[in-house]
Amino acid sequence: MSKPSKKIAIVSHCILNQVTVAPGLSSYVGAVKELVEYLVAESYGIIQLPCPEATFLGFNRWWMSREQYDTQAFRAHCRKILEPIIALIKELRREEIPYILIGIKGSPSCGIFTTTSNPEWGGDPSKAEKSKSNKINMPGVFMEELLKLIQEEGLPLPDRILEIDHEEIKKKGLPQESLDKLRLD
Repeated sequence: MSKPSKKIAIVSHCILNQVTVAPGLSSYVGAVKELVEYLVAESYGIIQLPCPEATFLGFNRWWMSREQYDTQAFRAHCRKILEPIIALIKELRREEIPYILIGIKGSPSCGIFTTTSNPEWGGDPSKAEKSKSNKINMPGVFMEELLKLIQEEGLPLPDRILEIDHEEIKKKGLPQESLDKLRLD
């Protein structure tokens, strides 16, 4: 019998379940296959974060920007659904198990370094076409709350942090640069 993995990947929900991606934005039918296969091959245990957008607004939501999610109600929702994740991270760290965090590039919720911004979005969605969103160097609201909670609890930050673009992975495969960032040994 093999020993359990002693490294964990905490991943954005849609890496394992593209069904929760806002309509029209998913790149895969199920999971981000190349990334999941890599994590399994590298003996990572995988923890799936809850999807804050789907649990807050459901599946029939519009594409949104960081500014639209940046509300007290959404931040409180994020913190609430992260409670069991923080408890699990505490247990992992008590056992000194290293962990990595993988988010979604450009996501208004799950971006870690890059998010989607458009302060003008709001109101009539048919007018949003005239006002394009931009990618900015800032975390999405959910990841910002996760990293704040980790720090507030006095836990060490993830050993590695990576942001992926699932559409790019589908077109080009997993970039070697990303693979290098995932290695803990």
